[in-house]
Amino acid sequence: VKKIAEEENISLAELETIQGSGSNGRVQKQDVLKYLEDRKEGKPSAAVKPVQAASAPRTETVVQESKPKVSVSIGAQDQIIEMDRVRKLIADHMVMSKRVSPHVTAVVEADVTNLVLWRNRIKDDFQSKYGEKITYMPVFVEAVARALAEFPGLNASVDGDRIILRRNINVGIAVAKPDGNLIVPVIKNAEEKNLVGLTKNLNKLADAARKNKLSPEDIQDGTFTITNFGSFRNLIGTPIINQPQVAILATGSIEKKPAVLELPTGDVIAIRHKMFLSLSYDHRVVDGALGGAFLRRIADILEEFDINRPV
Repeated sequence: VKKIAEEENISLAELETIQGSGSNGRVQKQDVLKYLEDRKEGKPSAAVKPVQAASAPRTETVVQESKPKVSVSIGAQDQIIEMDRVRKLIADHMVMSKRVSPHVTAVVEADVTNLVLWRNRIKDDFQSKYGEKITYMPVFVEAVARALAEFPGLNASVDGDRIILRRNINVGIAVAKPDGNLIVPVIKNAEEKNLVGLTKNLNKLADAARKNKLSPEDIQDGTFTITNFGSFRNLIGTPIINQPQVAILATGSIEKKPAVLELPTGDVIAIRHKMFLSLSYDHRVVDGALGGAFLRRIADILEEFDINRPV
C-alpha cells in the first residue's frame, strides 16, 4: 500500500481518507487501486471517508444514557448537603421503580373500631404475659398475609414476560432510621406465625433497624411491603413499589369519625375508629379488579377483627 502511494503521489493525509476493506478498516492494495481508478475517472470514490480537521484528535463517540438533570440556582444563604450512600441508593431505587412499573393506587376506608377497642383492653396484659409491646402493625401484617394467601397474584414479581408467583409470604415493613433514611426489614413466612410470633419478630427487627444492627438476611427476599404513614399522623399516601415486588400497602392514621351504622332497628350515627388503606400496584400484571379485590379483602379482615380474641 505504501509503495503504491509513493508511486502515485498519494500523500499520507490522503491515504488516511480511504476506507479500508481489511480487518478493523485496514487499507489494502485493492482499496488503493480502486481509489486511483475512481480518481482518474473524476468520480467520487465510495471508499472515501470524511476528512477530519487536522487540529482535531481522532476519537470514538460513545453514546451513554445520562440521568436528566434539573438546573438549580443556589443562593448565598442556602445550605448544601451531600447525599450519603444510603440516600443515593434509595433515590436510585425509587426512580428505577417508577420507570419500570406503571403505578396505580387504590384507596379504601376501613372501620377498625373492634381492633382499637381490643388493643386498648389487652395491651397491658399482652406486655405482662409476653414481655412485648403490641402495636397495630402485627395485626396489619397478619391481615396482609391472609389476603396474600388468597390472592397470590399480589405476592409476585415480574421477570421480563414472566410472572413469578412467590411460594413464601415474606412481608417487609418500612422503618425510618434515626438518620432519616429508610430500611425494610422482612418478616419471613408471615402466614405461618401467630400474632404473638409476629409481634416478637416485628419488634426485634424494628429495634435492630434503629440501631443499625440488621443482618443482610433481615432485609432480603421480601415479597410484599407495608409502609405506615399513620405513625406520622398522615391519612392517605401513594407509596412507591419496592422492586421487584408488584404491590405495596400504606396504612394511614386511625381517627375517630361519625359514621352511619345500619342496625335492625334502623340507621344510627355513631363514633367509629376509621383509617385509610392505600395500595399501589404494578399495572403491568395487576389489573384494577385484582388490586381492588385484594385491598377490599384486607379491609374486611380488619373490620371483622374479633373484639373478644384471647391474648
